[in-house]
Amino acid sequence: MTIWEPTGLTGDGPRYLALADAIGDDIAAGRLGPGDRLPPQRDLARRLGVTVATVGRAYQVAARRGLLTGEVGRGTFVATPAPPPTSPGPVLDVAAVHPPGHGPVHRAVAPILHRLAADPHAVGAEDADAVRHRIAGARWMAHAGWRPEPDRVEVTAGGQHGLAAALAAVAAPRQVVVTTELTNPGLLAAARLLRIELATVPGDAAGPRPDALDRLCARRRVAALHLHPTLHNPTGLTVPTDRRRELAAVATAHDLVVIEEDPFGALLPDRPPPVAAWHARTVHLSGITKTLAPGLRIGYRYAPPSLAEPLRAAARALAWAPAPLVAEVATQLVLGGHAHQLAAARAAELAGRAALARQLLGARVAAPGPAPFAWVRLDRDAETVTALARRRGVAVAGTDEFAARRGAPAGLRISLSADDRTVRTALRALARLLPDRAEVSATRRGPGSGRR
Repeated sequence: MTIWEPTGLTGDGPRYLALADAIGDDIAAGRLGPGDRLPPQRDLARRLGVTVATVGRAYQVAARRGLLTGEVGRGTFVATPAPPPTSPGPVLDVAAVHPPGHGPVHRAVAPILHRLAADPHAVGAEDADAVRHRIAGARWMAHAGWRPEPDRVEVTAGGQHGLAAALAAVAAPRQVVVTTELTNPGLLAAARLLRIELATVPGDAAGPRPDALDRLCARRRVAALHLHPTLHNPTGLTVPTDRRRELAAVATAHDLVVIEEDPFGALLPDRPPPVAAWHARTVHLSGITKTLAPGLRIGYRYAPPSLAEPLRAAARALAWAPAPLVAEVATQLVLGGHAHQLAAARAAELAGRAALARQLLGARVAAPGPAPFAWVRLDRDAETVTALARRRGVAVAGTDEFAARRGAPAGLRISLSADDRTVRTALRALARLLPDRAEVSATRRGPGSGRR
């Protein structure tokens, strides 16, 4: 078949990717079938008004996606789909970053639950907002000389509850919140739900660029700035002190509210002070869920008095209040010292897994310190690589789950939080999958950098 050509090339990205997408669309729609011959590259290039190299790259991408096959001297053909496996093996899930809710955490929680079970009056519905829970939250968030006042701390039903409430309190529908090019999927979901527009600033090796933020705020009306400066999800970057101070100065100059997430901060006790230490209008969010166990769904929010009421109203509208029993367990873990001990043990375990990720995946992987995930930089086509990994029994998270804008830096997030055997087996499988430097970038770019 040599008369085929796409009905149109759409999208703002490279033309070769648009052509590869068009081939996939026509195969899915039945306009191209297994064994159909595609036009010679030179003929199709002339008809589409593009270069031969563009068509060649498109055919290569489609071939890597399993859509095309080439035969020397005969041409390029639509591939015959591989039959689905009759008995698929278990999937190694290294997409989610939730810590396992067993082992040391279970052993620490069990005696607390036994004590509470023995006293029917130990936990009441009114106790979810008890002063001692605020004290525990302040102690959990404190670091690098920053000591939040307990009366400015609120307990939330987990980190996502705190983040969604903060967005609802500080930004109205269609207002602009600035974030990084790759960002927490929870922010993307909450912004869509609340109809808040996300704008992005590029980054470098130190994190979001203050000069780019300043220019963006000068030309657009921005309601808030979202930051995840410690063990950033998904890149693992920790923003240094000077850059945090510079970002705080820009936020102050433009009178922005800063929403600062710190869900993994306890894994890095010597992390720099939070942006909240320099910028008074900061809503600082933390919690124990992603550090200790997914079942301990408790978060903590620190905010200035001027935002206290809007934040409380938004939090109550979304989830009313955290579960008193879970709040009590979390408080006893923190005030008894167990929570920080468990976090330190978890950090040591994750640091060892990060070292293994660097050993197996090389310079392409960013796995700094005790981040519960590793970010693997790709040149392009994260979606294709995640699909290939899935077919080989490994579930990973690709760029699309974290991209706040089109064309965000491509990569994979590999969770290091699953059980040790799963992590090690998955890393070795991915090392075999990603040996080709034409597919995977081995350059040491900053994890927030990308083409504009």
